[in-house]
Amino acid sequence: MYALRSLSKLVWGANESAETFKLASGVLYEERAGAKVARKCIYKDSELCIRKTSTPYQYQLVAIRALEEGEDLSDSLDDERSFLIGVELKFTPTTFEGAHGFRWNDVGESTYEFIADESATKSVREAFAMAVARCAWERKHRREYTEADAGEVKEIMDRAEDEELERLLDSVKLDDADIEAAVGPMSPVKPQPVDPEVAAAAAAPIAPLTFDLPTEPAEMADGEITVSALGELYMFDAPSGEFVQVAKEVALTVVEVGKYEYCMNVASNDRSFTSQVIEPEMNAVFNHDHGSLIWNYFDQNRAYSFSMVTVDEKHYEALHQGMTRAAYETLNQESWNKATVASQDYILDAYEEDVDMLPEPEMWTSDEEDEEYEEEEVEEDEESDEEEDEESDEEEDEDEESDEDEIDKIFSRAPGSQGVKTSREVETESESESESESEDESESEGESGTESGAGADAGSGAAKNSKLAVGYKHGRSFVVRGSRIGVFRHTDGDEIVFDTSINHVDDTRGREFTPSTMMLHEQDSALVLQDAQRPNELFKMDLEYGKVVEEWRVHEDVPTVAVAPTTKYAQMTGDRTLVGLSHNMLYRIDPRLRDNMIVQDQQQAYVTKSHFTTAAATESGAVAVGSAKGEIRLFDRLGVRAKTVLPALGEPILGIDVTSDGRYVVATCKTYLLLVDTKLPDDANGRTGFMKAFPQAQKPAPKRLQLKPEHVVYMGAPIAFTPAKFNQAPDAQGSEKTIVTSTGPFVVTWNLRRVLGTGRGDAYHIKQYQDTVVADNFRFGQDRSIVVTLPNDVQSVKRSQLAKPTRESLMIRSSGSLL
Repeated sequence: MYALRSLSKLVWGANESAETFKLASGVLYEERAGAKVARKCIYKDSELCIRKTSTPYQYQLVAIRALEEGEDLSDSLDDERSFLIGVELKFTPTTFEGAHGFRWNDVGESTYEFIADESATKSVREAFAMAVARCAWERKHRREYTEADAGEVKEIMDRAEDEELERLLDSVKLDDADIEAAVGPMSPVKPQPVDPEVAAAAAAPIAPLTFDLPTEPAEMADGEITVSALGELYMFDAPSGEFVQVAKEVALTVVEVGKYEYCMNVASNDRSFTSQVIEPEMNAVFNHDHGSLIWNYFDQNRAYSFSMVTVDEKHYEALHQGMTRAAYETLNQESWNKATVASQDYILDAYEEDVDMLPEPEMWTSDEEDEEYEEEEVEEDEESDEEEDEESDEEEDEDEESDEDEIDKIFSRAPGSQGVKTSREVETESESESESESEDESESEGESGTESGAGADAGSGAAKNSKLAVGYKHGRSFVVRGSRIGVFRHTDGDEIVFDTSINHVDDTRGREFTPSTMMLHEQDSALVLQDAQRPNELFKMDLEYGKVVEEWRVHEDVPTVAVAPTTKYAQMTGDRTLVGLSHNMLYRIDPRLRDNMIVQDQQQAYVTKSHFTTAAATESGAVAVGSAKGEIRLFDRLGVRAKTVLPALGEPILGIDVTSDGRYVVATCKTYLLLVDTKLPDDANGRTGFMKAFPQAQKPAPKRLQLKPEHVVYMGAPIAFTPAKFNQAPDAQGSEKTIVTSTGPFVVTWNLRRVLGTGRGDAYHIKQYQDTVVADNFRFGQDRSIVVTLPNDVQSVKRSQLAKPTRESLMIRSSGSLL
């Protein structure tokens, strides 16, 4: 028993590292039936370890790629593969070309092999296999494996029907020598004689752990119970970074308190834990493999993250469907039963964490090629710091029914009477003026950003930065600040500096306004602006003169709520037209037309308001449109009905973007991003939902990209994402591979390939700033650097500076210190 407990301590948690039991060196292979290459080397040099997760009694088998000399882990986008340990893994010994290792199954069609080097002796391999088997036992029984007897462990293996692993478990006899051989190299502490007092203390009853639970609700929500599930309740403990059990048995009930209004109650026989309204800020995550629901709870003082692990699959399915239904009805204000079966399946998939998507495009590089690209990119940074309409009609029918004295330092250069002037021209003119000294001082302050930034010491005026437009020409980006527009210049070293400003945005009659929309147009020679107070009009600002030169009254009776380029990279062309949206109409705007600028044969109106909010176009001119109801429509061209309508999850679509080829759409909601693969399944021509309607029974499987609820605990505030964007890649079809967004003071990126390859929507990198991020986007034509707009600053950050989230990187900072 002492030997067993010693192993438990090393594998299950006395060490600070969660990866304490491992095979230090080997080669990872993948075998996939039906693939062009049946056996593929994933990592030439890697280690295999057991990792304890934040969910109790859940462990992962993790293969980690060894870093090359001089390589930084944060630069790698495919550095590990992880697998949830369970009986279904079928973890067995194997041999390959005379070398020994292990073989196991993934949840898909892949099989993996780890072939260890000679340092992994037989006893080390046997001890590792035993550890994996006992992890599987813990997952099944939700108890420490030291409580198991030989028969119980044997039962786990019998159920897996794996005779080879069963033989291994029967034959392995662990003694102190085996354990020392297996874990000695990894353990920094040598076994010492046990002190009698220490032994007595260890044998004494363990005092119950205390947790900083939220205040018990004064009363629980009352109403009709629509679903009830039993399970264990855990709460995320921020200091330890783990979920800890707070109740062995609780009941979670969903209560209907009014028409389309629901609350969730969680209570045990001893106390009530939470009673909260079901709403997006809960940030709920379902995981079928774990049989769990994880969510956030906020009170006046802090954020919490709870996890309920259901007693069995029946209770999990009831909870999953009941919570999803309640969320849908709350957000859509309509009955769940009005949604088609296909739509219900789509929505249920969207709320589950482990949904498989279609395979990644074959045009993408292999793992090794992708790694080489990343390594080359890092080297460059280090060396130089640069460089069919009927179908769609039927589907759509179903869905119808400032004073100058207060100018901030960042914009304090002299206004150019003849338009936008460069900083050099402003300096030259200011030398002859009496205020030249103070202007020079404010200029240096404006360009002294601490992190490739500009305007870090902006003044205290009421106006704040609000909008960002990144140009492809002349390396310029533009930022709206009240009724002014700042012009920023990108340097060869991927930094950004303040260049000049347009200090008054006036219409042609001299009326000042604050742009609510800004879009680069006509080869970056103009900006298209909109005033929220005049939604029927658009304004064209000539950037050579720095003033509005045209006013476009789009339509007397059609207010425009959003505009977009006619194609993905239309801003690089001389195309004068653009895509417009009203609440219930999609249309082409042609400023060359008089009176009514909507092109009559390129408009599509709907009888009832569809509440359109945002649009984005592919390189071919297909258009994706999001709505306040949460629907996503895919149009192959303007002037026709949508080919595909993806059901609303309920949250409004705040922003939408699409890859050049239309394969992937990312829609931004307040608390998550929705990634959709539009490729039609089993379509011989490789068409997407833009070209042809999805079959009713084959809606795409959406993937929610969201922050882990336990990470939100560290961040201390609900999530509110800014519109997410793919990186722009005009010279390489289908090569958008990174997504960027922000929430509060955090910039967040997802690697598209990793999301598709692993199915994980929570694998992201993050960086914290001292202030709220109001807008962000990649520098045009690459994803190496990101333009970050803060209320009083504009900065450029290298993507490699974003890191995997940790407690230290997520805790809200004040004056450079952790709170």
